[in-house]
Amino acid sequence: MKYHNYAQIWSAIIIDQFIKAGVRDFFCCPGMRNAPLLRAIHLHPQAKAYFGFDERAQSYRALGFIKSSFRPAALVCTSGTAVANFLPATIEAQKTHVPLIIISADRPGELNATDANQTINQIEVLRDYCKNFWSVSEPQATFPPRALAGKVSYLLHEAIKSPAGPLHMNVPLREPLDDTDAPIDSEWLIEAKHLIEMDKNSLEFPQTSKSLPASAFENLTEKIIQAKRPLIVFGPLHELGPYDKSSVTKFISSYGANFSCDITSGLKYLYGADDGLLPTFDHPEVLKVLEEQSPDLIVHFGHRLTSKHYYPLTQKLLKNKVTKDIILVSSGNYHEDPGFSFTERWDISPNLVLDELSQSLSQSSNKDKAGSLRNKINWNELIKTKRTIIEESPISYPFITKRAVDSLTNAKLAFIGNSTFVRSFDSYAGTYGGETKWQTITNRGASGIEGHLSMCTGIQDAMPGQATVAFIGDVSFIHDMNALLVLKETYTEKDCPLLVVIANNKGGGIFNLLPIGQQNQKDSYLPLLTTPHNIEMTSLIKATGLPATKVSTKEEYQVELDKWNKNPTLLFLEILFNDKDNVEVYKKLRTVKL
Repeated sequence: MKYHNYAQIWSAIIIDQFIKAGVRDFFCCPGMRNAPLLRAIHLHPQAKAYFGFDERAQSYRALGFIKSSFRPAALVCTSGTAVANFLPATIEAQKTHVPLIIISADRPGELNATDANQTINQIEVLRDYCKNFWSVSEPQATFPPRALAGKVSYLLHEAIKSPAGPLHMNVPLREPLDDTDAPIDSEWLIEAKHLIEMDKNSLEFPQTSKSLPASAFENLTEKIIQAKRPLIVFGPLHELGPYDKSSVTKFISSYGANFSCDITSGLKYLYGADDGLLPTFDHPEVLKVLEEQSPDLIVHFGHRLTSKHYYPLTQKLLKNKVTKDIILVSSGNYHEDPGFSFTERWDISPNLVLDELSQSLSQSSNKDKAGSLRNKINWNELIKTKRTIIEESPISYPFITKRAVDSLTNAKLAFIGNSTFVRSFDSYAGTYGGETKWQTITNRGASGIEGHLSMCTGIQDAMPGQATVAFIGDVSFIHDMNALLVLKETYTEKDCPLLVVIANNKGGGIFNLLPIGQQNQKDSYLPLLTTPHNIEMTSLIKATGLPATKVSTKEEYQVELDKWNKNPTLLFLEILFNDKDNVEVYKKLRTVKL
């Protein structure tokens, strides 16, 4: 391969180290300053490039790719404000420990110092939300190629290893940026080519693993066995990959008491109340029972939950000295304790601990001591009553949620947007485990409403042919309509088995469910929160050439779900419903008693 100038060979070394570190997917944004980087990606036989119009959409697309495939991916942009558009997705990646790798091309130092065109201080834009940052030297003969390759290799390893997190590399490039020939030091070029021709990274990192002494597992097993009212909580795992579902099932069978599965865990619909599943932490009756018959031990696997009531509950239980231990088992050395209530933190893979506990519990002669809390509560009646209310009421978020879980058994992945949708799915549970086995993907790090449709595009990039369903609110959809163009240019209806359910209740209905939405305010400013509108999305979607339909009755909705479940293809399904009806359904559900 011919390299015409320093910018091209510099970029080739960087991209080659990415490939050898396992970062082979590049979400590319247009520009000229990043042309040498784009050329290196295009010419590398193992690199895959994804084009896009808009930096913000591309960044969320990359995030969707990483969260669904559990593989790192890179973003590449030009200089100036382009990199600033990556900030929201970088924040989400940092909060959910995702290895999002950012390469921003920059202008050389003397231009940045004199307010030249298309220059900003790119060093500070993402720095607070990145695990690591490096402002790369400008390409020059005095900077050894091996030094460049070794640093890139090290930074990629640090970004990918647990706890993973974003990496930002800012790469100043001097003209020429195209194929114009410019002198390159011959010895420097020989060393650079040698690095690229190597079969491995210039710096290798042998695989290591974390482990805990056998005494620690024995101690935890004994705590679970001795506890009279133990409770297990499953939160999301983020960058570690999904739960080993067979390990979880084996543990639950050995454990024999109450447990809770957050919607973000991907376990929620595998189990039901008959197995010991708590339906939700966000129902008044569930909270009341948990306070009255307080768990004396809580073991929390994974990261932060969706529920807004779980952490105040743990705080209260610990304060009242009823719960002796609240143990967090979650790989990563960052602090996370919204309830200020964890008494132990195990920095280790939950899957590893679950395997060890299953074996210990199944061999214990005292395992029957557990389970009293489960045996005292009839969650089935609560669940059945809620399901009846949902079915007999007008169309609402709970109805959309329930019917999707019951009907979309062929979907493999589900993207669930903020804010009402994710809470609605988290609150729904069955009396027994169903056929729905979704891998769930959410943006609960910072709980933003932007980039949701772009994430769905990234999921399709990562998992081609996998039937995927997405649930997005109307305001979230409006935030990310640029993604329609990328979806149209990238996929056809047949090769993209994606169902996008858009709940259109004419604005941000989540606020009408909160106390502020129930207050009778004179000269109410509530519209500033809810952003009411009269937009129907179907016409907008069809204008881009994508398939879309709208429904407004429960019967029409069910027909479309059944059609898609039998033959998954690309479809946008807009559901029109009255937000007042939605609010009334939620009021009725809150009044359900045991």
